[in-house]
Amino acid sequence: MDAIQTIRGYPAPPSPVHTPLAPLAINPAAVKTTGSYLRALRRRIWVVLAVAIPLAILGSILVLRLPPVYLVKAEIEINPPEYDAALATLVSHELGRRDPASQERYVPNRAAQLRSRELAERVVRDPALEPELSQYEDPAVELFRSLTVLQVQKNSNSFHVALEGRDATRTTKLLEKLLEKFREQAKRENEKRLFDTAANARENLTKLQASLKDLDGRIELALKENRTIGPSGKSIVEEQYLSLGTILSQKQLRLGELQQQMLVAQMFPRFETGDSSARAARIATLRQQLRYWTRALDKVRQTSRRFNSDPAAIHYSQRLEDVMEELQELSAIKTEMPANPTEMILDQYRQEIEADREQQGVLLAQLRDSMPGHQQFLALVEERREHARRIADMKEKLAAFDMLSNSQAATDFIKVPDAIAEPTKPIKPNRPLLIALALVLSLAMGMGLVCLLEHVDHTVKVPEHASHTLGLPLLGVVPRIPRTVLTQRGRHLWTPGVSDSIAADAYRNVRAGLLGVADRRGPIVTLLVTSAKAGEGKSTTALNLAATCALAGERTVLVDLDLRRPSLGEVFLAEADPQSMPGVSDVLRGKISWQRTLRHSRIDTLDFIPTGDPSQIPIEALGTRELRQFLLALAHHYDRVILDGPAVLGLADCRFLGRMVDASLLVVRSGSHHLTTLHRAKAMLEQSHVAIAGVVFNGLAEDMDNWSSYGSGEALTIVERRPIPALTQPEPALVAEA
Repeated sequence: MDAIQTIRGYPAPPSPVHTPLAPLAINPAAVKTTGSYLRALRRRIWVVLAVAIPLAILGSILVLRLPPVYLVKAEIEINPPEYDAALATLVSHELGRRDPASQERYVPNRAAQLRSRELAERVVRDPALEPELSQYEDPAVELFRSLTVLQVQKNSNSFHVALEGRDATRTTKLLEKLLEKFREQAKRENEKRLFDTAANARENLTKLQASLKDLDGRIELALKENRTIGPSGKSIVEEQYLSLGTILSQKQLRLGELQQQMLVAQMFPRFETGDSSARAARIATLRQQLRYWTRALDKVRQTSRRFNSDPAAIHYSQRLEDVMEELQELSAIKTEMPANPTEMILDQYRQEIEADREQQGVLLAQLRDSMPGHQQFLALVEERREHARRIADMKEKLAAFDMLSNSQAATDFIKVPDAIAEPTKPIKPNRPLLIALALVLSLAMGMGLVCLLEHVDHTVKVPEHASHTLGLPLLGVVPRIPRTVLTQRGRHLWTPGVSDSIAADAYRNVRAGLLGVADRRGPIVTLLVTSAKAGEGKSTTALNLAATCALAGERTVLVDLDLRRPSLGEVFLAEADPQSMPGVSDVLRGKISWQRTLRHSRIDTLDFIPTGDPSQIPIEALGTRELRQFLLALAHHYDRVILDGPAVLGLADCRFLGRMVDASLLVVRSGSHHLTTLHRAKAMLEQSHVAIAGVVFNGLAEDMDNWSSYGSGEALTIVERRPIPALTQPEPALVAEA
């Protein structure tokens, strides 16, 4: 407090040092807890019911008006078609290759086709159903949106097909028609596939036959152009070359035998080889050759179609004639022979061998010249043979494929039930469950609205919230005081009226808190009771705190210094007009002394000084030296001077008064203000160096059980031992809530 000179012998009160309570590191009251929302639900249960009851009624009406929905179910089986692997060369790429992956995809693809829009449109375009479905804008979508196709088991070909609808008969017809169209479509696609496959195979057969005919023409042309090829397809020159080689080998063998005989004759002169033996050997050789050429000619006669013009037959006949002529000549030879017939035979064989070698060279040259053409001819023959084999193979397989096609066309790969049972009971809506759900949702919406309101409500409702955020000690918690006959008068509660109530104990706790603060800071004689705004119960707090201090034996004076809205005069001066009685305003103007303004109450140690007529003095009088002298005088005569001051925000009154007292008391009503308002009030007081002793939380309606040892009841069984003095006034001034 500013330095105050001693006036009329009264020393200035000591300046209190403001040491605010350090706030907690963690503020549990600054966060909304579950208990906060539960208390909000209990406080605003009418909001929950106001929201839940209409919504529950509306939801129940909507549930009752929901149309019934029927479920039609059927079980089908989708089997992929089986094709013989032997027909793989005939059929198309997809059908004949027997691709395992293609076979595995067949069933899922068919199941997906069952859910396709195209199939649904085919069903709704059916003439038998079209009149019934004309009311729908898009029946394919509206009627089949609930179609479900589920596999019975994993890797199974059986499926459950289900369709929901509001009309049981129509839904059954739709599902039956859908499965019928599905089976017909699968059958048509399979028949078309088989037909395309057979047509493709026959087209390939026609191409092979045309290629075979072309090969026959080319072979015939090659035979006409090349004269060295025989009817069997072998080279005539090659045959002649081989035959000549065989004859030449035999002649060389015979020449060797004759030379050996001549050598033996020379070595053994007595041994003579007669003419008869040589001629007999030659005849035997010629007969052997005769048999060989006869067999060769017979073989050509059996294999050749044109025997007389066949070059091989001509050659073999010529050789046969030569052998026969030689046999005839040997048979006609006279017995007289040359002196050495062996040498003559050797010379003849040598000449024949030389001639045969020359002829063999000529045949070899001809064979080399005809070899390329003969190889081409052989290639054409081999190609024709392969074409003929493929054609025969394809004809055989086409016959087998026709049999398979007939069996596949008669087989149904999609097995559907002959008839589908029509449901008699709807599956939904489950009205009891939906009504219960509507009730639960309605209550949840009502509770959610209350919780939302509580979440956005940032007013101070918890005592700790105000105390810890402001950093001030909580001196006491005053409950909300209900208005009764006992407490109703003058809008104030006087503690002696209900001395055993929780409210009375609450003000005793406030006094106990002040004593604790005084132990730390020094004695508090002059105390200013104020609040952030008007209407928070500061006058009630000042009145009851003064009564509590007086009942405790302290000489107490209560001064009404709220020059804007004085209210305590109605309690102490109920029999007259409070403004007509002398008060503080008269003292500040110097008309009378402060002792003449005192009003005694029924409590001996409690006095009251009213405001007087506030219109007679300006507001600036609260900061004058006269008021300081007035307060110093009261502080010397009383143990406790309690001032009922004005509100803080927007007014300078409280800031003037706060500089003249030992401490101030900030009253906060539950749910009245946000923390911002309280912080502003505290900041204004601190700027004026006003010492704040603590906070009194007023009007607590919830969670009061945790602030009282005897519950939230109004009356207690404990009776105060000290008797209440008799009142000098006729009636006790009792009031409810300010």
